[in-house]
Amino acid sequence: MYRYFVLLVVLVSCTKDKIIPNYNVLAKVGDRIITDQDFIRRAEYTIRPDYCKGNSYIHKKIILNNLIAEKLLAIEAMPLFDKQDFPAFENFIKGRREQSMRQLLYFNKGYSRAEIDNNELDYYYKKAGRTFEVEYFSYPDGEFADSLISAINDGFSLKDIYQANINDSIPTRKVGWFDPNNEIINQALFLDNPEKGEIIGPAKLDDGTYFIIQVKGWTDQINLSETGTKERLEKVIRSLKERRANDIYKKYIKDVMLGKTIQLNENVFIEYANSVSDKFFTTRKEKESAITDALFRGSEFLAISDIKPLDKRFQSLNLFSINGDSWTVEDFEKSLKSHPLVFRKKKMSQLEFPSQFKMAIVDFVQDHFLTLKAYELNLHENKTVKLNERLWADSFMAYQSANILMAGRSDGSHQPTVMKPIIDDLQNKYNKEIFIDMNLFESIQISNLDMFVTQGNVPYPIVVPQFPSYTDDNVLDYGSTIN
Repeated sequence: MYRYFVLLVVLVSCTKDKIIPNYNVLAKVGDRIITDQDFIRRAEYTIRPDYCKGNSYIHKKIILNNLIAEKLLAIEAMPLFDKQDFPAFENFIKGRREQSMRQLLYFNKGYSRAEIDNNELDYYYKKAGRTFEVEYFSYPDGEFADSLISAINDGFSLKDIYQANINDSIPTRKVGWFDPNNEIINQALFLDNPEKGEIIGPAKLDDGTYFIIQVKGWTDQINLSETGTKERLEKVIRSLKERRANDIYKKYIKDVMLGKTIQLNENVFIEYANSVSDKFFTTRKEKESAITDALFRGSEFLAISDIKPLDKRFQSLNLFSINGDSWTVEDFEKSLKSHPLVFRKKKMSQLEFPSQFKMAIVDFVQDHFLTLKAYELNLHENKTVKLNERLWADSFMAYQSANILMAGRSDGSHQPTVMKPIIDDLQNKYNKEIFIDMNLFESIQISNLDMFVTQGNVPYPIVVPQFPSYTDDNVLDYGSTIN
């Protein structure tokens, strides 16, 4: 019998993965806690091993046993981390903490303030069933942009212009209201009521490129069932709230950045960008040849390992200044250790790299000031931020602890089988410090569909650590129950 394996790589469409400070404590392990949201995300946002891939009660118990095992291994690893310095680990945790702080800042200053009126909801509920079919293409600024506008004014269709210049069929696609479209497209298609054949654009995107589309037609889906009507209404409310939140947050960012200036040292920047470009495209080519690129989206950001200056003199040169304060290449690279650089444009040519690199630096500086604002508001003390920081730290520490315990076993032994007696001993050792809310546990429902969830346009795109595969035990015979 063949087993069909389905994997969904899900990209969270919203640029900020909302950190909503609402959760319930599922389990306590010493001074650590596991929330119901931890359980759901670790079960559904990562690829689980075959022995707990389903949604049965037995598989749920195996999942919980592994989450508790991770905490136990992390506690055991603490003496090692107290004695030794792990700079890469510390930078990573700092980066994760500050990304969580910015996401909570988005929630506080954007999402929680977004409101929707009934007229708006009624209008977009009707529009949400519409799907446009369009012809489109994008292009860089320059002489082509001028000739394109001239050709449109002379009455040429978009299709004819594309074929004349590209010598190929113009791309087409379907555009729905729920799609993560640029707000210009949403405005033009779903608010301005375009006619068939109407040309929209040219318009400039955030990554510096331009796009133009022509409406070929559209279809409307009408929900007749009560369930379909309810589901669409909930999706419309959620999407409208996110879009309104993004608009509110953009205004907040504008206020934070008011009076802030960044000045690039062009002479240093050009030479440095060329050096980085050579390394970046070589590294990306290597990544794209590996299957892991599809899972971990390595091409979305530039890590410190991707940057190698031409020579040591680069380190002390001023790359840019912020409000008159100079940042050397060394300062910049040091910051990248905890904040990998994020590009607006994911696919680019080497010729485009300097301009995209420049925009990425601007976004990096913006994140710098938003992080300072988050610290100013003491968001680093927020319990949700601390829990997320603890989650990533414990995952790393447990992984290192398991590596030490598994050292010398190069016979390909199944890790959960080898680790099970070790985990059993730890369960006994910390038995009096483990508490589980069984009522909450039994109420949690999970999917059996494989997913790997990432979020876009952030330094750390992976939403939760990989599944902690330390035991295949399906018995909860330790600890105490809590209400």
